[in-house]
Amino acid sequence: MTIACGQFNPRARDGEALALYGDWVRLTCARGQAAIAGTLFGTPGGDGDGLLQGAAGLPDGRYAMATCDAVDGRLVLARDPAGSVGVYWHRDRNGCIHFATRLDLLVARMPAAPALSPGGLHEYLRFLDIAAPNTIYDGIHALPAGCAISFDAHGEHAASPPAASTDVPRDYGAACDAVETSLSAAIARRLDGSPAPGCFLSGGIDSALLCALARHGGFPVKAVTVGFDTPSLDESATAAQVARHLGVEHHIVRPDIEALECTFHRAHAQAEQPYCDPAGMPTRLAFEACMQHADRVLDGTGAEALAGEMPARWRRLAHDWIAPWPPTLRRAGASLLHTLPGLGGYARMFDFDAPQDLFIRWQGFTPNDIERLTGRAPDLSVTNFHRQYEALRDASHLRRQSVLQGLALPDDRLQQAALATGLRVEQPFGDPAVAALLRALPADWCWRPDRPKRLLRDLLARHVPEDIWNTPKRGFNIDLIRVLRHRDCRLVRRYLGDAADLAGLPLDAIEVARWRDRFLAGDDAAAHRVWALLNLSAWLAQRASAASALAGDTLPRLQ
Repeated sequence: MTIACGQFNPRARDGEALALYGDWVRLTCARGQAAIAGTLFGTPGGDGDGLLQGAAGLPDGRYAMATCDAVDGRLVLARDPAGSVGVYWHRDRNGCIHFATRLDLLVARMPAAPALSPGGLHEYLRFLDIAAPNTIYDGIHALPAGCAISFDAHGEHAASPPAASTDVPRDYGAACDAVETSLSAAIARRLDGSPAPGCFLSGGIDSALLCALARHGGFPVKAVTVGFDTPSLDESATAAQVARHLGVEHHIVRPDIEALECTFHRAHAQAEQPYCDPAGMPTRLAFEACMQHADRVLDGTGAEALAGEMPARWRRLAHDWIAPWPPTLRRAGASLLHTLPGLGGYARMFDFDAPQDLFIRWQGFTPNDIERLTGRAPDLSVTNFHRQYEALRDASHLRRQSVLQGLALPDDRLQQAALATGLRVEQPFGDPAVAALLRALPADWCWRPDRPKRLLRDLLARHVPEDIWNTPKRGFNIDLIRVLRHRDCRLVRRYLGDAADLAGLPLDAIEVARWRDRFLAGDDAAAHRVWALLNLSAWLAQRASAASALAGDTLPRLQ
C-alpha cells in the first residue's frame, strides 16, 4: 500500500517550495525535484524533467509522481495510466497545494473537516459514483488516471502527457501476435519477483486470457473465482474448466446473501467516498480470499475500453432515432408502451431525459428527483461523464460505449478493496504499450457483430479451446434486489429506518422516506436509488471515526 502526501508553496524560495512525506522515492531531475510514490516497471530512473516540460509520456508502473521546477515555481502531479495509486489535492487559502495518495489521508491532514460538495453529491445521486476530477468533498479534487496537472501561483491546468505513437501491424495476424507479445511482456513486468502470483478468473475472456498468458510465461499463478448462488450470474463452472485446462490451482469463493450483507459495512460504509457498485461486496471477499494464496494478483479491468464494446441494439436505435424527439413526446411514448400488454419492455427506448442517459452504467435519480432531494437543480455538465459524451458526439457507438462505461465512470470497488486489504492488484491492460497498441487497431479487428472482442477471443483460443469458455457473458454482479430484501429488508431498515438516520443525510427527509417506503412496499424499480441512499447513510455514519482512525494510524509514520 502506497501512503504518501506533500505540500507545495509556489511563493517559497528555491529548494523550499516542495515538502514530501511518506513513501516517496527521489528521481533524477536537473531543473528541481522529482519523486514517485510507488513502483516503475522496467524503467531505471524516470524522467522528471520531461514531465515538467510536457515532453514525456507517463512510464509504465503503479505510482503517483511529483515534480517541482525550482526555477519557475511550478509543481506537476501525475498518476499512473492504470490508476493504481490515487492522487488527491486541494489549494488552501494561502495558495499552497496539499496532495496525498489517499483521499481520507488528505482529509485527516486538513485543519478542519471539509464540507460535502454539492456538485459531488449531485453526481453521486445521478450516476451512483463520483468520477475524477470531482470528489464528495468541497474543494478537494482527484486526478484522473494517466493524467498530469500543473500548479503555479496563478492557478492550475490539467494536461495529459503526450501519447506515444504506435505503428499499426501490417495485417490481422500480425496484430494478434503483437498484442500477445505486448500483453505477455506487461504481465511479466508485473509478476517479476512475485513468490506467489494470483489471477482473478471470472469466466470471461479478459481474465481467462491473462491467466493463460501468465501460465504460458511460466508463472505459477493461482486463480480465484467468485461464484454466485443465482444461476444467471454464476460463471464459476466456466472458470473451473479454464483453470483445469491450464493446470492452474483454482479457488472458488461462493458467498451467500448473509455473507454479502455482512461484507457491506467494510466494503461500502468504510470506503474513502460513497460508491454504489453492487459488486463491491463480492470483490472485497475475493480480495480477502486472494490474500491467503497470493502476494499480488492479475485483473482484467480496462480491456472493454480498449478492445471495444458495442451498446445493445435498442440503445443504438434510441440514441440515433428517438433521442431527437421532443422530451414530452418521448415521455408520452414511454407511458403508452407501459400500458400495452407485452410491450412494456420497449418503454426504455423512450424513457430518458437526454441521449447521454442511455450510456449510464447504473440509472440513479433523475435531475428532477435530485432537485427534490437536495433543494437545488443539478448542473451535471461539469461531470466527467458529460464532458466525455460531448467529446464523443461524432464517434462511433463502439467507441462511445467503450469510453463512457469503461473510462468515464470509475471502478471504485477495486480501488477500495485494494486500499483496505493491501493486496497488490495488477492490470496489464493498463500498460501504456498495450493500451496504445489496442487503440491504434482498426475497429473491425477488435470487434465484429458476430464476434465481439474478436482479437482477444482469437488470442484466448490459442491457449484454451473455445468450446470451454465460449458461453454467454453474464457480468460480475450480484442480485441486488435479493440482497436488499433479505431478512425483511434488514439493510434498508438499518440505515434508513428511523428519523435519526434520515436526519443525518444532507437530503430532504420526506423525499428519502418516500423512496424508502416505495421499495419496502414492493417497488423493485426503486432498488438502485434506495441502494444509493443507504450507502450514503452508512458512509456518513462512519465518516468521522474512519478519518480519526486513519489519522492516528498513518500520520506518525509520515512525520
